Amino acid sequence: MILVSLISHDATEEPTIGPHIQLNNWMGYVGVFISYYLMKVFIGWSALTFPLLGIGWGVYTLLDRDFKPLIRFTAYTISVFILLSIFAALILFHVEDGVALAFQFTGSFSVQIGRLVEDFFGVWGAFLTTVGLLIVTVQGWLGFSWKKFFEDIRHHVEMWLAAWKRSGESRKKPDSKKSVKVTVPISFEESEPVQEPPLTDAVPSVTLEAEPQKHAPQPEIATAEAEGDEIENGTRSLDLDEIAIEEAVVEEEIDYDKTTAKVPRREYKLPSADLLDTPPEIEQSISRDELLRNAEILVQTLDSFGVQGKVTHIAPGPVITRYEIEPGPGVRVAKIASLSDDIARVMKARRVRIIAPIPGKNSVGVELPNPKPEIVYLKSVINSEKFTESEGLLTIALGKTTSGEMFVADLAKMPHLMIAGATGSGKSVCINVIITSLLYRARPNQLKFILIDPKKLELSIYRQLVGYHLITGEGMDEHVLTKPKNAVQALRAAELEMEKRYEILSEVTVRNIEQYNERAISTGAFEPLPYIVVVIDELADLMITAAKEVEEPITRLAQMARAVGIHLIIATQRPSVDVITGVIKANFPTRIAFQVAQKNDSRTILDQNGAEKLLGRGDMLFQYAGSAVPTRLHCALVTLEEIESILDH
Repeated sequence: MILVSLISHDATEEPTIGPHIQLNNWMGYVGVFISYYLMKVFIGWSALTFPLLGIGWGVYTLLDRDFKPLIRFTAYTISVFILLSIFAALILFHVEDGVALAFQFTGSFSVQIGRLVEDFFGVWGAFLTTVGLLIVTVQGWLGFSWKKFFEDIRHHVEMWLAAWKRSGESRKKPDSKKSVKVTVPISFEESEPVQEPPLTDAVPSVTLEAEPQKHAPQPEIATAEAEGDEIENGTRSLDLDEIAIEEAVVEEEIDYDKTTAKVPRREYKLPSADLLDTPPEIEQSISRDELLRNAEILVQTLDSFGVQGKVTHIAPGPVITRYEIEPGPGVRVAKIASLSDDIARVMKARRVRIIAPIPGKNSVGVELPNPKPEIVYLKSVINSEKFTESEGLLTIALGKTTSGEMFVADLAKMPHLMIAGATGSGKSVCINVIITSLLYRARPNQLKFILIDPKKLELSIYRQLVGYHLITGEGMDEHVLTKPKNAVQALRAAELEMEKRYEILSEVTVRNIEQYNERAISTGAFEPLPYIVVVIDELADLMITAAKEVEEPITRLAQMARAVGIHLIIATQRPSVDVITGVIKANFPTRIAFQVAQKNDSRTILDQNGAEKLLGRGDMLFQYAGSAVPTRLHCALVTLEEIESILDH
């Protein structure tokens, strides 16, 4: 009604007009009264904001939304348009016939205030005062912070300077690796092998000096074909009977649906494993003869560089095969670790990872990729005995080990997880596997998610969990949080929930959420508390826009939230020190590293080299809290179609 009255306003019509007169206002005398006082007496055409705000209040009332953010928005909106009306009046004062126009378009109130300000401050002072107040009000209206604006500029400049400095150093650094054209066989001058630090901190880096030419013969490096000919002709001295070759591990699958059928049915039913793609029959990708052939070539390659040793064990897996080499007397493991690139060249492998030494053994592990890597399907891990028999509610079906064994982990014991990896390495698939695994374990009353996805791509599919597992803060305009402001608000809300839960646990005199829920079930005096898992898909984007606001709640949650059932999973494709700060890193002892571009990134996430030697496509290193050596895993695969089927069930 107010909107129609204002739209049909006629400046010649006033409330004192007599009866029985044709009115132009569509709302009659009521419309004349409303439009006269709001437009002619108050703030002119800026009064249109009042009915529009009224519509917003009506929508919020119908949707039963929280009015707190709307109250703030309404106050700032009215203030902005009043100041705009006064500013327009100040401009019209200095236009021909401007005073009459000011009364018509900005209202009597704006004209009087404009004259008062101009009398006090003068013409230019009035303009500057009004513009200053308008800027401050608009700043509050939009939630803009000049401090944050200049901090962002400083941060981007520092990042640009650091990148420019690194690029300058890389241009100045001489290239230590020369390109050599290879023929068969090849003789090289005895030279110092390229040194790389070993994969574990326990083994120091050793500089090897070349011996005089007269004490060492010239090594010959043969290609795989030439080595194979020598093996067939029996010219090699390696005793193949002494090599122990493991059989590829194929675990028996269990029907996951039968295990969930033992649980009494409730309103919500856990998804069926039939919603996942069935893996094909597993065929061994590499034969016994090929394994022995590769072992022979490996020994010959090491021998050509003056490293004596023998292959004692071969462990084939779904993606890589590990060859365990027992070094000869006096051979340093650091020297073997430095030959990874040479071994990769001879074996025609994309990357070779060397474990020097294997923990608990006197041998060195050389991991070579299989010619036909196997895809690890999530259904095979979900149906495994380790997953179905696990007691942990937050058990995650991660994938398989290098030997083919199923690997599961309990998020509650981690208690927080950090994931890093380059684009396309499998990081996003791993996040989907984690979320999907938890959906197979916990019902909505047992588990809640807070999903933060600044990239707006990876986690948007989980909007269907609204009303079930997904929760957001009050007054937010999105369910999967993509805006930095909403992300900070959600992290603050999780921090407040943590403090609230500590008070609840203190009243019941229990130490953690497990004891609280056990007592709740046994006594029935109160409801169990659900676990809360906060997933941040790209931490780098949040750290660029709101570093301090994000780092503080993440640090507090990581330090204290475990006991009350709140767990964090953060992921980034930029594992640099400006993203994974020392404070954040110290509180995330459990980490997953996918393939990264350089050794520095691997050391940032794992405190050691190794991730730069991974193969990509789900190949990862998993480091448990307190473990010095990470475990190499192959992440399970879950497709978007499978996720949609699970969400639709």
